[in-house]
Amino acid sequence: MTTAPTSAPSSPPAPPFAAPSFDFAGRIALVTGAGSGIGKATALGLARGGATVVCLDVVAAAETAAEIERAGGRAEAAALDVRDAAGWEDVASGVLGRHGRIDILVGSAGIAVPGDRAAEVPEAVWDRILDINAKGVWLGMRAVLPAMVAARRGKIVNVASTAAHIGLRDAAAYCASKGAVLALTRQAGVQYAADNIQINSVSPGTTMTGIQRDVTDEQRAAFLKLTPIGRFAEADEVAAVILFLCSAGSSFMAGADVGIDGGMVAF
Repeated sequence: MTTAPTSAPSSPPAPPFAAPSFDFAGRIALVTGAGSGIGKATALGLARGGATVVCLDVVAAAETAAEIERAGGRAEAAALDVRDAAGWEDVASGVLGRHGRIDILVGSAGIAVPGDRAAEVPEAVWDRILDINAKGVWLGMRAVLPAMVAARRGKIVNVASTAAHIGLRDAAAYCASKGAVLALTRQAGVQYAADNIQINSVSPGTTMTGIQRDVTDEQRAAFLKLTPIGRFAEADEVAAVILFLCSAGSSFMAGADVGIDGGMVAF
């Protein structure tokens, strides 16, 4: 879903946006959640910059890879549940076998669930959200970091959220999961900085992606009121910042988090 329901306050359209171009020629990039939303926008941007993009998702990754190839780029696709440790190892070993390197990892896969309140969320739902949003990020990092350390180069960008910084109603497990992503990014950013591996994160505010299916109208209306820019982000706007963090321009950033929230956290 790319637009808010008619029963909720609508977000004004974004002004014309030109996606930035960065040089990723020769780079091998892995992107989770590449089938839609921020992950797809990031995969397309990396490909425009010349990277070979390995599109990873539980569904639709092949569609993103095909779109990249139709535009003249280079891409591969693999079905991956980010909770699957063995699946991650298979992906990493396969990429290394085919290309001999992994330069970039973008951890974008994530979910939200309606009615996520601490006193009410079922344990199975709590575990699913934490496993996908947080454990999945860690498993991806664990799979690619040995090759990056050996090569003494790498870029990892994890998608956190404003939910890592402020309390959001009806989002207990989601806030906990994104807080974990932020803390892990900070720790790993420090741990591997001396290996010339820059590990950073972004914290988007409300972004018009498929995850909006799992946000209530009440939440969406509240988010809009808390966003000083007066509208929600588009996936391309978030991807633009991720691309910068994947580029040479982020060479002196380690464990940093970049807010892309229309001023929500500063409000």
